[in-house]
Amino acid sequence: MVSSTLLESTHALTGRTPKVLKYQTNSHLVQNVADAATSPANTFGGFDLSTFEPMLGGGRAGGGIPCAACTILLTLLEQYSDIHEQSIDKSMQEVCKFFPDKISPICTYLVEKYGDEVIQYFMLYKHSDEVCHAMNICTVQSCRLFNNVTSVFNGPYKPRPALEQIEMQRFDENPWDWIKNLFNRFGNDHVPLEDIDGDKYSLDSTLRGYSWRGKDCDDIDRDVYPGTIGDTHNGLIDWNCNGIKGVNDKGVAWEEELCGTSGQLGIILVGDSVGAHFSIPPQWLTAADINSTTYQGMVGILENELDWPHKSAITAWASNTTESGPIDSVYHRLRERNLCNHRDYQNTGVNGARSGNVADGNILGVARNQEKDHPVILFYELVGNDVCSGHHDLDHMTTPAEFANNTLRTLEYLDTILPMGSHIVFTGLADGRILWDTLWNRTHPIGASYEQVYDFLNCLEASPCWGWMNSNETVRDLTTARAVELSAVYPEIIKNYTYTHFDMQYYEFPFPEINAIWTAEGGQTWQLIEPCDGFHPNQIANYLMSGVYWNWLMEDHPEWLGDINPNNDLIASMFGDQGGYN
Repeated sequence: MVSSTLLESTHALTGRTPKVLKYQTNSHLVQNVADAATSPANTFGGFDLSTFEPMLGGGRAGGGIPCAACTILLTLLEQYSDIHEQSIDKSMQEVCKFFPDKISPICTYLVEKYGDEVIQYFMLYKHSDEVCHAMNICTVQSCRLFNNVTSVFNGPYKPRPALEQIEMQRFDENPWDWIKNLFNRFGNDHVPLEDIDGDKYSLDSTLRGYSWRGKDCDDIDRDVYPGTIGDTHNGLIDWNCNGIKGVNDKGVAWEEELCGTSGQLGIILVGDSVGAHFSIPPQWLTAADINSTTYQGMVGILENELDWPHKSAITAWASNTTESGPIDSVYHRLRERNLCNHRDYQNTGVNGARSGNVADGNILGVARNQEKDHPVILFYELVGNDVCSGHHDLDHMTTPAEFANNTLRTLEYLDTILPMGSHIVFTGLADGRILWDTLWNRTHPIGASYEQVYDFLNCLEASPCWGWMNSNETVRDLTTARAVELSAVYPEIIKNYTYTHFDMQYYEFPFPEINAIWTAEGGQTWQLIEPCDGFHPNQIANYLMSGVYWNWLMEDHPEWLGDINPNNDLIASMFGDQGGYN
């Protein structure tokens, strides 16, 4: 049941009075009010990026993320050295050469500054855990990745100064500043970096460019961008960048003739790292796979925030290849239904986003003009961050009342920008207990078990989700209980609120459905989860989710998806790939 106090406080924020209020919170779960709106905006893959600033000089418990980074990197170095039967010194020099030009100088600098110390401690203590403790980067004896190995270094622990500003005048650009500025951008802006005309569309692929939203076809005219209606009488300009332009022998614009009554529709994703499709390439953390090609493309992957929106369940547009794995999306299927929808997609997912982050600013990344653009189907997807953090308590979870307030504030804003006839699909929070149940005794690419990885990150208070990535079953159950409470807010909003420009639908997060499909075909559940973070749905899962979402919409709201455009064959014959995506 949902409490009478759940939505009452929203009246002051929104000016909208609910029709019926029937909500009762579970008082046994979490009593304290969590302030979702103050969740760190400067997050990356679910981690608080402020912990990177001191780097080797502190952080959270036991050394925090710097300790985790040290242990993981030196474990890879140790394993690489063993595999190739060569010294730690030679391995360091060799691996640094494998990184792209922007990253390699940082690696070289760290080797020059700390290499002798690393070599010395490896000679004394043999294992990466020991070395990072001996260097005083890790500062709590019990926080060890390989906790099944008897520790040799037992202190003393001394404060370590922060990593100094790197001075590399011999390079055109300080790569350290490049990385820090990159992180700062992720924490503050979620629109294209290169956008001359300010329409929130770009000619570049990364840095929130067309990997994330349809490619602009004129970056000096802010009236030209994907999804707009444009001047239907002027067929000489491709106003909406769908590749259809020109006029027929009667002077009528092809856009008007082939698309005018087709019911054009865009796709938008608002959400977190699951919707953005967060993924760390597993070869990065697999010593046996490290070679001169392992880190190719690393700069672009970092500029995309370790996200792959162009391969995600909602907004994927990339082609299927043997390398990429299967790719499908709601956008792809909507485009196939009506080729006039070409390039009309936006993914505004943000790593680490909670409902408060969305309402307080992330939602401003959505580009839509109520008067000039076509309607959209907007997926509102927040799968876990409102119940997840690295803190060892339940008080940092968003409460149902806060979740309702945040969601209603977001909806109020969307009602001012979405065109008439739009639709919103809410996706419920996941049941993250599947992570532990599936992975705990399996081996992570780094060589430890997932139980060891989860315990290590929790010890450092650096886990993306202490509640679910946890050996304590009670904690896992309480986290899911709160997730269920938050998901229950959506049906209550749909029942009690109406909006002028869109209607709404709620679906539970479809992992059980895709898991049933996958296992029925002979697969195993662990094959649907990202191997490096042990947290996110992987490429196969994204592929399967797109089909589940599409089938649900076809069953419940076929009118939302529109009819198949009878002009598709003519469009394809006249305009080919319609300019593609790149």
